[in-house]
Amino acid sequence: MASAFAVLNETVPAPGRGIVATTALLAGVVVLVSLAAPANGRRSVLYRANFLGTLFHEGGHALVSVLAGGKVLRVEVTGAESGGTWQRIPSALAGVLIGAAGYAMPPLAGLGAAALLHRGLVPAVLALTAAAMVFLLVFTRDLLTFAAVAAVGAIAFCALRWAPHWLRDGVAYAEAWLLLTSEIGGLRVLVLNRFRGEAQQDDAAVLAEYTGIPGFVWIAAWFALIGWAVSRAFPLLWP
Repeated sequence: MASAFAVLNETVPAPGRGIVATTALLAGVVVLVSLAAPANGRRSVLYRANFLGTLFHEGGHALVSVLAGGKVLRVEVTGAESGGTWQRIPSALAGVLIGAAGYAMPPLAGLGAAALLHRGLVPAVLALTAAAMVFLLVFTRDLLTFAAVAAVGAIAFCALRWAPHWLRDGVAYAEAWLLLTSEIGGLRVLVLNRFRGEAQQDDAAVLAEYTGIPGFVWIAAWFALIGWAVSRAFPLLWP
């Protein structure tokens, strides 16, 4: 197999509009399914595509915690839109950065993937995805999280190593679209929980405690970030 440097710099021709449109439609359907999903009960297979966003969400907490000098104890994914990261936080500022990183990471990662895909760096997107899953494995302590991390890493690695070019492109573009939009359903749940008056232990509540800024403001900021990322990524992804 080519060296890591060669893989990260390998460029491929832009895919046709069919692949880009199909993967964008897939992400759109996943968002609609997520928005329509009941609070309890059976969830569709498409809904489970949000595991990708959840892994990057928790990975965002873990990465910023490491960069801020904290200690990550465990990362756990409990469902397609639920999980947790346990860490020792060195300071209040680090706590704010770590708390904000969760919902920010998937759309920013999606925008980064879009920038790479625009330059034809499909192999780099897949290689970096596999590397991100290896990073998460370091903090994985339960079977469900291990299965989710291993599945995403295996898909990225197999697409990079053995898939025909059209399938490799499809996997990379689907990942970019899904990351850009995956947190919409989760943020919708945060909003609904607040309207129902339910007690909150989510990222917005943690940030409100650290900063005194209401949780709704943080949720609105994450929604705005998603909108900005999608608006910047669309012209990069559309051929």
